[in-house]
Order: sequence, then structure tokens, then C-alpha cells
Amino acid sequence: MDLDFRVPLIRERLESFRLVVPVASPKGGVGKTTVASALSLLLAREGIPTGLLDADFTNPTTHVMLGLDAESITPEEEKGVLPVRVEDKLEFMSPAFYSKDKPLPLRGHETVDALRELLAVTRWSSRILIVDSPPGLSDTLLELLRLHRDSRVLIISTCDEMSLLSTKRMIDFLAQEGLRSIGIVANMCNECSKIQGRLNTSALACLPLIEGFQRLEGNRDKVLEALGTGLEAVKYRIISLL
Repeated sequence: MDLDFRVPLIRERLESFRLVVPVASPKGGVGKTTVASALSLLLAREGIPTGLLDADFTNPTTHVMLGLDAESITPEEEKGVLPVRVEDKLEFMSPAFYSKDKPLPLRGHETVDALRELLAVTRWSSRILIVDSPPGLSDTLLELLRLHRDSRVLIISTCDEMSLLSTKRMIDFLAQEGLRSIGIVANMCNECSKIQGRLNTSALACLPLIEGFQRLEGNRDKVLEALGTGLEAVKYRIISLL
């Protein structure tokens, strides 16, 4: 039995969303933060109230993709903590607002405790919550899926053999645990047929490698201009689930 008094409140807050989407990747460096940020912007600019949570507690960087200076921002407190409003329909919360971009060398149980605290105190008003989770089957991702089993995981993978093998393991894990996935986004991938051939399923979206993409980081309009069209199928899939 879980005696943490925060758990019932966390479950209540998560159930207030029409959809919770952990954006997960079996390996680091496949563009998970990029896709989570671009997808959140795409949904918000479609007029859908969207929340984006950076749940990578030891290395939060989503604010960089959104063009925010974490050191200069402190979320407002009002019967809890209010997420930062990035755009009219986009709310955002990150541990970087509290660490001020300093190192956060948290161990497993400390990461779970930090996640619970942030989920318990944050007062969202959005319909969708996109969660940028750490790479792999991290403590953070496993805890989120335990707290909210109705989550729909969006898997980000590149098309190299190591990433595909790791993606298959993640798909097998979700099936084994009875958890659901929205689908796979093949990122930085010029041969999306590899997804079908190796994983026996089609990618929901296929994003090519964009040379010089790093120069766009922090410019929300440019990020969306580069990736928005490629993520349209994911957007419509999410809208169909609302």
C-alpha cells in the first residue's frame, strides 16, 4: 500500500486531463525533447489547451527548445504552483525553474519523490498533458505510468539498428504491462521503411534529419516551421482521442 498522501491528489490532477501523453524514447539523443516541444506547440496553436512537463529531473532542457531563460523565471504560487504560460494555449512546467540550470544529481527514489512533488503542487488548466520523459524505462516514466495507467505513450526512435532494437523492447514492455501507445515517431530518419521491416508496424510520423537544426533551438516559430507538417498525423491522432 502506498502511504504517500500526495498520491490521491496526483491521480486526481492527472485524471483532470483528457489525455496524458508521455513522450518516451528507448535511447538518449533521438530527439525526444524536440518532438515533445514541437508537438505541444502544434497542439496549442491548433487552439487546444496544452500542458508540457519536462520530467527529466537530472537534465531538464525543454525550456531551451522553447526559448525560455529558466534562471529568470519563477512560477507563480496560488494554492499550489501555476505552470508558466509560454503562449496563449501552452502551459509549461520544468524542474529547471527551481534548479536554475544547476546540476541535479538525483538517485532513483529521489527522482520519484521530485516527480510526485511537482505533479502534486502544479495546478494545470490544460486538456492535454505532454510529458517529456527521460530516456529509457526510467524511474520517472515508470512512476508516471503507475500513477496514471490511462496514459498513451508516444515513442520516439531513430532508424539505426540499436535504436530499433531498444524500441522493440519498449513496445514489448508496454504490451506486457497492458499499457497503450499512440504510436512511433521516426526521427532523423531517411528510411522509415526500416520501422515497418524491423518492428512490424508503420511509423505514425517520419521526420527527416534536418541539417543545422540546432540553430533553430529556442525559436518556437522556426521549430514548428521545420517539424509541424511532419507531426500533423500525430496531432490528428491525439485530437481523435480527446
